[in-house]
Amino acid sequence: MAHGKLTISIDLELAWGVWDVLTAENIHLAETAERPICAELIALFDRYQVRATWAMVAALLDERSASSRPGSKSCWYAPDIIEQLVHAKTAHEIGSHSGRHIYFDNASASQAQADLEFARDVHKSNGLSFNSFIFPRGACGHLDQLARAGLRTFSHADVGWTVAAARTGRQGARVANLVDKLLPIPPHPTRARRRGDLIELEKSMLLLGRNGLRRFALPPVTRAKFRLGLERARRTGGTFHLWFHPSNFYYRRDEQFATLAWCLEHAADEAGRGRIDVCTMGDYAAADAAHAVVPPRQTLQ
Repeated sequence: MAHGKLTISIDLELAWGVWDVLTAENIHLAETAERPICAELIALFDRYQVRATWAMVAALLDERSASSRPGSKSCWYAPDIIEQLVHAKTAHEIGSHSGRHIYFDNASASQAQADLEFARDVHKSNGLSFNSFIFPRGACGHLDQLARAGLRTFSHADVGWTVAAARTGRQGARVANLVDKLLPIPPHPTRARRRGDLIELEKSMLLLGRNGLRRFALPPVTRAKFRLGLERARRTGGTFHLWFHPSNFYYRRDEQFATLAWCLEHAADEAGRGRIDVCTMGDYAAADAAHAVVPPRQTLQ
């Protein structure tokens, strides 16, 4: 039987994630909801002893970056959350989600370099690793700058049929993403693969927020998709990569946490039976050193 992997990544950004589309509601939720959610997430991962990669916006540890920003400083500056992560019972990886949530697809080379150098310096001055990178909004670009900054793994794209739908435009992508989450369609596994000097790990499934029409993405369907995706990864020897933001728990919070708890319990049981390995994004760089990363063109069915 093939041996699958589970990777969970979390984009930790608070108000930085919506700095360019900021609303009063965004500010209110970042200030009042984010910290209780992060605390509960950390406790949940501790309960099931499942590791994750928390990709943080580095400005969350830079008080000067929060100055003159709208709303409370706590929406932009969160050393308390990072401290909780560092001292969690479960050994999480703290990765990068850029310096100040810029978009690398339209940034100049000098802008990308400056942002990455800022992020690297913040990580190093706080004793944090700087191995893994998740592109804000999936806006991929300047891979050479990532490698030059010392990063080793990155993620930006999803796998599956929704990728093709996204090529029709932003509206098509949104519709496809919602339809995919409404139906128990098995998510695609992925494999870590080499991209020049870096290792890329695509994303298999988003744990969708439950506001607006998304409230119809019912928990039993999400749980079925998680189980089927993990089974598919185990069968093929691939990776099931689940991802989300703490903000995906802003609405219908109890239902969202119950769904994640079910997923983590199932994953912990599968790992305990030796059927899967739970890996952070940084673990794939170590696997690459052991020649375990697949060639770029290999795909999974």
